[in-house]
Amino acid sequence: MHRGKLLPGLSGSLLVVLAVGCGDTSSVSQDTGGDAAVEAAADALVPPDQFGGDRPVSVFRVPNGYDPKKPAPLVVVLHGYGAGGFLQDAYFGLGTLADEKNFFLVAPEGTVDSKKNRFWNAVDTCCDFDGKKPDDVKYITGLVDEIATYYAIDRKRVYLLGHSNGGAMSMRLACDVPEKFAAVVDLAGPFWSDPAACKPKTPIAFRHMHGTVDETVPYAGGAISVGGFSTPSARKIVDTFAALNGCAASPTEAAAVDLERSLAGAETKVLRFPSCKDGADVELFSIEGGSHIPKDFDPVALPRSIWAFFEAHPRP
Repeated sequence: MHRGKLLPGLSGSLLVVLAVGCGDTSSVSQDTGGDAAVEAAADALVPPDQFGGDRPVSVFRVPNGYDPKKPAPLVVVLHGYGAGGFLQDAYFGLGTLADEKNFFLVAPEGTVDSKKNRFWNAVDTCCDFDGKKPDDVKYITGLVDEIATYYAIDRKRVYLLGHSNGGAMSMRLACDVPEKFAAVVDLAGPFWSDPAACKPKTPIAFRHMHGTVDETVPYAGGAISVGGFSTPSARKIVDTFAALNGCAASPTEAAAVDLERSLAGAETKVLRFPSCKDGADVELFSIEGGSHIPKDFDPVALPRSIWAFFEAHPRP
């Protein structure tokens, strides 16, 4: 298990690796929500050296203030096509807050394809190009269960954060097993070619972030650069989740935020859909002038913005 601190910034080599991004382990667990027996069991068991079975995770962080008697949140970070858990974790920088905010963080690995790129079998547009069909819904939910067997995880506060193909995988989980997760933040993820394929049983809080000049997964929708499959627009994606969550049809415009330091001013426009069922808010963060991999995210503002959304949206 890698439990080291995150790098505060990105190196050129990290951006090069991320630039290619298109972007079963199982065990029995219960909702910890104050269950003394589960907490005691987690306290007594000795965790394995690595989680994830035949796909061991790159990063697993236990917060310094962890108390097995107090279940803590878990954030699952999902990498883009061709990237990996360690790089994606460093790019988002959320682990810099893990100790301060007292949450666990795990960054698992996708399957390796014939081009030696790691991928998630997420949606029809991306990125199981070889047709390997790994069951990544089962793998990721099983990984969460495995971690919760050894640590006191608050199952009402398990969150998904993904980029590109990892964003698509986050949305796939939100569509298929929303009851397992509390909220999703997705950067530049493609979606089902037919949004009607998303049929969640319960609402889930959702934020979609997307650069308006993304040439890999077009903000306006259309063919993605890897595979050529057509994805809906960023607005169509959030409209879909807003409708599924029973939100008001018309979003409100909030104050723009400054997340990308290479772009002048507060470049990220924010739309929020009000009156969503169960408080499962839906947001669109449009990074004006932003690319598929925004190159200079503020290492303080971005993770704090992401965590603020997570923290505000536990599962009912």
